[in-house]
Amino acid sequence: MRIIDPHVHMYSRTVDDYERMSLSGIEIVVEPAFWLGSERTSVHTYYDYFRHILDFEPTRAKKYDIEHYSCIAANPKEANNLELALQVVEGMEPFLEHPRCLAVGEIGFDKITDAEEQVMRKQLELAKKMDMLVMVHIPHFNKREGTKRTIAILEEIGMRPEKVLLDHNIEETVDLALEYGAWAGMTIYPGKITPERAIAIMKQHGTDRVMINSACDWGPADPISVPRTCKRMKEAGFSQEEIQKVVWNNPYEFYKMSGKLHV
Repeated sequence: MRIIDPHVHMYSRTVDDYERMSLSGIEIVVEPAFWLGSERTSVHTYYDYFRHILDFEPTRAKKYDIEHYSCIAANPKEANNLELALQVVEGMEPFLEHPRCLAVGEIGFDKITDAEEQVMRKQLELAKKMDMLVMVHIPHFNKREGTKRTIAILEEIGMRPEKVLLDHNIEETVDLALEYGAWAGMTIYPGKITPERAIAIMKQHGTDRVMINSACDWGPADPISVPRTCKRMKEAGFSQEEIQKVVWNNPYEFYKMSGKLHV
């Protein structure tokens, strides 16, 4: 079984996690830019972080036979510091051109504020200008309305749905993501969604354009939740081909549209 974890935050993990992931069959990880747990006070702290995940993390991962890629963005949780977030976006283009950057992300809503929308729009316009993929964080609260509002913005800006990954889906949002034509990510993480719930969603909606991830970070995350879910899927009656589609084919097909994924 070949596995991609399409959403991880290895900046906050140890080399032991890389080893466990490799031993569990994970060959590729994608690290979107995220909130580090404390407020940043300077645009340069963002840029240092972007350099870290683009240049240093791939060297850590390679020692465990894992290919590491990133997405670059001003994360929605930090968008409410509007002045700083807009400064970050202004300087993002060189980082987006990096050969290890596959997409603009993660962007979207956190508290569904006007500032978050403004920062999302700026980054979507940048992605459209550069013809890049986008990874979109749908909010953890008021999810259905937040997802509807996100899709309306994507449509207004003219993003191509097949170049959009809407992540953190649950039962009440998957239909919206798939009907829009985007790829639908589900995060196997305490407080987000369990393997059993993800399996039930896939039984209802199928496996086309669906992928799962760990979003492992400094919280109570499991960096091998994707391979664990593979086992649960097999026990639930999914074929080897269906499982491989969810954990390899779908994320690979999405990210290869960047033109930078070479495995």
